[in-house]
Amino acid sequence: MRPGTLLPILVVMFAVASAFLACESSEPARPPDPSTHESIVTFGHGVFVGANGKSISPDLALLRRTQEEFIDMLRREAAAMGHPSSHATETRIAGEVADEVLARARFIDWLNEDVRPVDRIRIGTVNEALRAYYIEHFAPGDVAANEARKMNLLTATNSGGEKYIRECMAAGVPIPPPMFSSAWTNRGLIDDDFLGTGGAEVMHYESTQPAGTCLALPRYMADNKTISLLGIICLGTVSNKACFWDSPRSGPKFTRGEVIDINRFVGGFDLKANNQGECTDCHGGENPFVVHPEKTPFVGFSAFGTSWYDPLVHTDWLQNSAPTNLLDAISSPGRCDSCHRAGGSGRFPALSTRMSGYCSRVFENAVRSRPSPGTMPPYDMDQSQFKAHIDALRAQCKAPPSTGTVVPVDTKDDPSHVSPPIVIDPLYACATQVAVRGAILDAKVTLSINGVDVGSLIARNPAQEVFNVPALSVGDEVVARQESLGVVSGPSATVKVRDHKVDYPAGLPAPVIDPALIYECAEIISVRHVPGAQLTVTVNGGSAVTGGTSTDWTAIWPGKRPFTVGDAFEAKIQLCSDVSPLSAVEKAVAAPSSLSAPTFDPPMTFTGQELVNLSSLTNGTHTKIDVAGVGSAGGFTTPISWFPNYDIKTPLGRSLISGDVLVAQQTLCKPGPTTKTPPASRCEELPAPRIHQPIAGTNFVVVWQSIPGARIRVYDAGGNELGDGSGTIIVLSRNLTDSDVLTVVQQVGDCRSKTGYRISVRGKN
Repeated sequence: MRPGTLLPILVVMFAVASAFLACESSEPARPPDPSTHESIVTFGHGVFVGANGKSISPDLALLRRTQEEFIDMLRREAAAMGHPSSHATETRIAGEVADEVLARARFIDWLNEDVRPVDRIRIGTVNEALRAYYIEHFAPGDVAANEARKMNLLTATNSGGEKYIRECMAAGVPIPPPMFSSAWTNRGLIDDDFLGTGGAEVMHYESTQPAGTCLALPRYMADNKTISLLGIICLGTVSNKACFWDSPRSGPKFTRGEVIDINRFVGGFDLKANNQGECTDCHGGENPFVVHPEKTPFVGFSAFGTSWYDPLVHTDWLQNSAPTNLLDAISSPGRCDSCHRAGGSGRFPALSTRMSGYCSRVFENAVRSRPSPGTMPPYDMDQSQFKAHIDALRAQCKAPPSTGTVVPVDTKDDPSHVSPPIVIDPLYACATQVAVRGAILDAKVTLSINGVDVGSLIARNPAQEVFNVPALSVGDEVVARQESLGVVSGPSATVKVRDHKVDYPAGLPAPVIDPALIYECAEIISVRHVPGAQLTVTVNGGSAVTGGTSTDWTAIWPGKRPFTVGDAFEAKIQLCSDVSPLSAVEKAVAAPSSLSAPTFDPPMTFTGQELVNLSSLTNGTHTKIDVAGVGSAGGFTTPISWFPNYDIKTPLGRSLISGDVLVAQQTLCKPGPTTKTPPASRCEELPAPRIHQPIAGTNFVVVWQSIPGARIRVYDAGGNELGDGSGTIIVLSRNLTDSDVLTVVQQVGDCRSKTGYRISVRGKN
């Protein structure tokens, strides 16, 4: 199993900034007069605003009426666009969410995304604000608030001060203790590579209830006493929510060693008026911290979340767009996603000109070559080996955010066309395994070396299928093809086998056990290494376990299991006669006292679905999946916090059918809580997939949102099918031009989305 791509671990930087909505009105809101039939037009500065431009404190009747108006308006627009009826979705949501107001709020979210009207941002902002207002003022007891948290509704804020602190607590984020109190640990000094303010201290606070961590970065003026900048970011490592605070821009400065209560900091929406930047413009990706393992303060630092993090920030701010799959399509002997995939490194965010802070400060400083080398790649690796990936990320930084629309479709399949899969490179001599991505479920995938077929298999994982092959030789040419429903694709792009000594003239580098956080009761670890090398691991110096590898990250069961506290793990690799040094020793530590419920990603399932993605897992847990009232859908063990493309069909004996509810639970020493999916939806509710804006001159599209295992079909403006594949990269039958407009649909089993995602092709930079 090879997870997808994973955010950079660079040097800590805190460009802390504003939050969710602006300051509250200084004029008290007047209660509505029911006789005037007031309506809510927008929400801003912490208050609802009516048609007359004055603030409103909505009663429950006005709140409900506003929801009805939104639903009616969105339904009319959906009908005008030819979208299928939404009543089935409304009924399903009402069955899942007991509270009527919260159910309607969730339905409005769904409609707003399905229709994507011109005032989508306004509708979403008002709907989110009304939901929070209802929870605070009208919801019965704790039931509705718990339901809202369970549905991830507390992901934005219109609060500051004490109210923001309470919201962060409710969202499972630790609240920092007084700054410079004994609760904080000084991890040492760091040379501040990003903000140019000189050295800074790294302060660390670890919380157990709720589970989480806070980092602060005090920077001092010339007197080495007065604090010029001091930002705090706290992450709930179970909830995966993050909150932001900063020192006040105006007024007296804090001083070294002064114990400072969190109430003296600026947090939440008050950060906007504090005017010190937009937090999420720089703090994007898998986790909110920007750290690097070669920097002394972060050696051994592993306090990251269990999934993609959610910032509690203003709706106009970057919402930490989900991980990019761009690098899956880029051939490179050195792969940035070798590290930025698993463990602490974290997946990259979806880059664009909208992330100017991340691109210019974080990324460019990391990959700079002058005046002093940056931090990427780490450990003195040859940056030229990573040039293709660096160039691809840099080009994405220069591109505007993708803009596409959901449209009704009436496309026809090309029965003679199937996209080829992709051979994952690089390939090195003496390797005995080759991995292929992009295979359609149940397709016959065949691998050829130098024109001779060396093996076939039936595909069950679009992310990676692995072939055992005779030992490769320098210059061998490797291609793959797939056959689905009797249609055979053309050959994949050819990958030539390389001599690893060209890329690693000093010999094989030591592998890295990643993640380094290994818990007792676990049974599996994972190792990063040169692709295709033979991997050997030992526990406590005992009997070695050796096996072949296909790519650059491998999960492996060592010779002892389950693990106990103090077990010591080492690894080494070999290619041909070249043997690497041993990895650093990593030791098992005590298991956490509690586990979170796993998260299905996406949470919805559909008739005909065969694969699911799970996250919010604890390293090393065993996760079991059942279909409620039906039986077991098997389970898996993973060394990291997420698992893509788990095959539920094979152990269950069938695909999902309408109404199926999946139940997941993870265990590590003891079981954690369970989580359930909503009942599997019917075919007519299958949404359109999403792709990043394609670039002229390329022959692929990058998928960033789809149902696991879906078959993705790509059409040009003339209705010609250009692509038919699966996974994160769909290879097209021709190069794109800057005049192309693409429409993309997805198919799950016999279900096909009634809408498609339409987007124009961007010209070359």
